[in-house]
Amino acid sequence: MDVEGTGFTTSKTVGIGWGPPVVVVNDPATVTKVGDLEFYGTTSQHPIEPGSFKWTYLYDAVELELTDNGDGTLYDPAVSRLETGTINYTSGYFQCTMRPTTRTLTAGKFSYTTYHFNSINSAFPILPTDGSGTITGQITVPQIWNGTETVTIIDEAGNIATGDFTVEGSDVIPEPLTVIAIVLLSSTALIVSFFCLRKLQRTEIVT
Repeated sequence: MDVEGTGFTTSKTVGIGWGPPVVVVNDPATVTKVGDLEFYGTTSQHPIEPGSFKWTYLYDAVELELTDNGDGTLYDPAVSRLETGTINYTSGYFQCTMRPTTRTLTAGKFSYTTYHFNSINSAFPILPTDGSGTITGQITVPQIWNGTETVTIIDEAGNIATGDFTVEGSDVIPEPLTVIAIVLLSSTALIVSFFCLRKLQRTEIVT
């Protein structure tokens, strides 16, 4: 699959989400504690839908949580316990530093929303953007079911672009799409070429 796009955060990365959203609850991914106040880890699946991330932890025996603001930063509903924290939506990498306390902090689990075909195939690459916020690259995705599904492109800052693609039988049917043009299918995998332009004024279909 050839990917091209503009308008994302410069010199960062983007993740490609395929299909409908899937909610992951209590992801068993390992969270590492450094000293008494620092934590880091990576979710089992990615990309992550901005605004859907939650990390639970124990404050002594009380379960509390951090959530994301939709821009890659973390939010503490309790206000006073988080010093700094981020979640990378493209890679699922999480890190935070808590404010000094005499209480014992214990790492818990991640919950978040990812995308169906990513949840069954974690091999999708993360693509870099250049200094102008442009992405280019190639990926191969597995055979998918018939119907129209969504492709979601997410950068580290939570910027999103979406488009639809349609599959019927063993053929991808090229049709006018908002930001995606799909052109080719093999018997074992979709080989897709699409253009994701965040400020697109016209539709392009490659044949």
